[in-house]
Amino acid sequence: MKKKMLVLMAIVMSILMSMTAFAGVWRTGAAPNENRWWYDNEDGTWASDGWQWIDGNQDGTAECYYFDSEGWMAADTATPDGYEVNGDGAWVENGLVMTQAASLPAALAHGDGNHALVVYFSRTGTTERAARRIQELTGADLVEIEAADSYPSSYSAALSRAERELDQNARPAVTTAIEDMAQYDVVYVGYPIWYGYAPRPVLTFLETYDWSGKTVVPFCTSGSSGISASLGEIRESCPGAYVTEGRRVNDVDSIEAWLNVIR
Repeated sequence: MKKKMLVLMAIVMSILMSMTAFAGVWRTGAAPNENRWWYDNEDGTWASDGWQWIDGNQDGTAECYYFDSEGWMAADTATPDGYEVNGDGAWVENGLVMTQAASLPAALAHGDGNHALVVYFSRTGTTERAARRIQELTGADLVEIEAADSYPSSYSAALSRAERELDQNARPAVTTAIEDMAQYDVVYVGYPIWYGYAPRPVLTFLETYDWSGKTVVPFCTSGSSGISASLGEIRESCPGAYVTEGRRVNDVDSIEAWLNVIR
């Protein structure tokens, strides 16, 4: 019975943690952390706060690794959620390294813009520029997520409201509505990072639709924070979807190379 439960846990874990293995670079820390490893996404961010599938040697097979809040890989231990990782940091069950194919769903590969949508929330225009570039490169439809109550033009006032909404886990009303979401196989979702997370209107929008069988590709813009902390909420708001690991795209010129990797 225990063995059957372990196998079942491994299957469930594999499904729940299914995500893209983007290219990056393994690096070791500086003294006194020279024997510890972290994973550089090569876009100014790094793996942190949980599990990530990584195809470190680019052989088409990804292993799953656990990273703490500071980005250090766990090795030869039990993770906080009760799973085992070996000396190389890979998730194991009964001594077997768990793997998955390091590729995205076929939906991202077909390249048919008629079945793709780019939705974005942008207060200053930075995220909008990234969204428009993705639309240009993919031929997807483009829609802005607009809050019913617009955010103040004042930077400090807007952040004050954003912080309050985050503390309250609010869902501000939006005026944006997609008449036929069912037509889209792939939806790119863009937003700025506010206090580490997506603005609350983005979640309002996402929670309006049925995401079953769709591929959701998050992207963000940010002064310093990466996208990883926001992905948990994005996944929770899109039940049934394949939500990729996403990307911070402050540099619009880097978007084409990123899309070439994932499509």
